[in-house]
Formats: sequence, C-alpha cells, structure tokens
Amino acid sequence: MDESQKQVVIFVTLIVFMVVAFGILWFFNMLNITAILLIIFFVLFVTWTQAPNYFAQLQEYERAVVFRMGKFKKEAGPGWLFVIPYIESFRRVDLRVKTIDIPVQEVVTHDNIKLKIDAIIYLRVKSATKAVLNVRDYEKAAVSFTQARLRDVVGKMKLADVISNVDVINKHLKAGLQEVADDWGISVENIEIQSITLPKGVQEAMHQLKEAEQKKLAAKELAEGTKIKINALQEAAGKLTDPTLNYLYLQSLQKIAEGKSSKIIFPMELSKLAENISHRFGGDYEKAQEKALADYRELVKDGAKKETILEALRKGKLSKKSKKRSKKSNDFLDMSS
Repeated sequence: MDESQKQVVIFVTLIVFMVVAFGILWFFNMLNITAILLIIFFVLFVTWTQAPNYFAQLQEYERAVVFRMGKFKKEAGPGWLFVIPYIESFRRVDLRVKTIDIPVQEVVTHDNIKLKIDAIIYLRVKSATKAVLNVRDYEKAAVSFTQARLRDVVGKMKLADVISNVDVINKHLKAGLQEVADDWGISVENIEIQSITLPKGVQEAMHQLKEAEQKKLAAKELAEGTKIKINALQEAAGKLTDPTLNYLYLQSLQKIAEGKSSKIIFPMELSKLAENISHRFGGDYEKAQEKALADYRELVKDGAKKETILEALRKGKLSKKSKKRSKKSNDFLDMSS
C-alpha cells in the first residue's frame, strides 16, 4: 500500500468514526457542547499528525508531482506546497545528480575469460513527472539495464580489447542507457568502469608479458644508442686531419708502452687502418710509418728505454743518423717520382 492509499484509508476511517460517534451520542442523548469539542479536537489531532502529507516546503532542487484522488494533477515547486488533506497527495523528487553504485558484475569475454567489473552511474532527473509516472523506481531500473548492457558489450570483446578500450565501453553503456532513460525523464551524466578484476593466472601471464616487452624495449634503446655512437665516430673520423691522425697514432703507442711488457710491438691493425684512411683522404701515411720504424730501430740501438723512445717519437726528437737516413729516403722517393 503506497502513501496515497494510506491517506485515503485514514480519511475514510476518520469520516466513519465521526459519523458513528455523533450517532452514539445522539442515541444516548449525550450530544452536547463538550462531546462536540472532543470530536473536533480528535479530528484536528489526526489532521496535524498527517500534516507532512499535505503541507511541504520544496527547495530549489526539488519538485513535487501532485495527485488528486489518484490522478495526476500538476508538477509543483519550488516553494510552499499545500494539498487538500486526504483528497490530494504528492511525491517529492530530487533534481540533483545522483551517484548509483552498480554491484560487482561477473562477465565473460569473447575469449572465455571471466572478469569482475565494478561500475558507477551518474544521473539526474530532468522531468519529475516522467520519473514518477513512467517508471516505478528509475534508480533500480538504471542499474538493471546497465548490468545487462555490460554483459552484452563485454561478451563481444576479447580480454585485450576490454582492457585497452574502457572509455569505449563507457560510451556504449551511456548511449544505451540514455535511449531508454529519455522516457523516464532521466539524463545520464556519465557511466564509469571503476575496476576490472582478472583471474589470478591471467594476471601473472600479463605481468610476464609486460616484463618481456620492457626488456625488448631496453635492448632496442641500447642498440639505438650504439648506432648513434658509431655514426658519431664515423662523422668525427671524416673530419680528422693528417697531423691529428699522427698524434692519435702516437698516443696509442704511448698507452701500449705504459704496460708491463719489456718489448714494444707496433700494432699492425692500427697501421693498416692508418693506411686505409690515407688512401681515402689523400694523405701519405706510408712514409710516416717507415720513418717511425726507422727512428724506433735507431733509438733501440742507442739503448734508450721504451718510454723515452715513445716520447721521442711523439715529440719528433730524432737522432742525427735517423734524420740523415730519413732525408736520404725522402730524396730517393722524390727522384723516383
């Protein structure tokens, strides 16, 4: 029994009571002023206890749907509202946005993965009359429809699509609910999926896949860094001049001489590299190598230490014999050319 029916029952009971009371008093000749006042006082007391059902103050965010003898009469508010006791009734409607939590729903994806999805609805009443007349409980109806819609949408998607397209699912749910909510006088502000719970085994598999992707990305970044370094070295090598290459060559020999070995071995691979670069850039590094070897042998015969030999080669401090031999070698090369 709803509120309007209760009011009708109370009104009818009150009328019957008054008729019976007056009849009894008249039958026993007790109908006097005192009895009449008592009956009036009783009627006023019952009416006062039912005051909230026929007198109310509506706030700016509230509306009231008024019924007269069960039929819709008007939509009232905001402000003061007065209805005829036991003849009229009203239902108060809140127009503010309401937050409705949807119980955790278990759904199955297209690839047979069971998920637990928790969602929430934001809606408000835009027509109090429709919200009262067209649906019994719009909040419960919205929850039931969203649950059914959620099962339908997720059931057509694979797990990966569900996780990566949460916003798309929210839009589908909102659009579907709004289609039916228009008849209820309801505006769907938003629907949001708060959480998606995966089975434990699926979670572990996804974590392992994510870890593998991170390692792959790190290896790719390392390879890119190495590529950039090689390109930089190639660009720098192209700008090296002859004196710079000579200096770098002798610096390499100096590092070799700093070791613990008692012999100095000229790195042939470095010599070949210098020769290749000389052919590429037009420099004559073969003469430089021959000169360096001749000076080295001359200094070894003089009994110099390896550190002294390398320092002399680097600074160009050669013996007189070495200089003469180098000069003859150069004159011979000039004559042959």
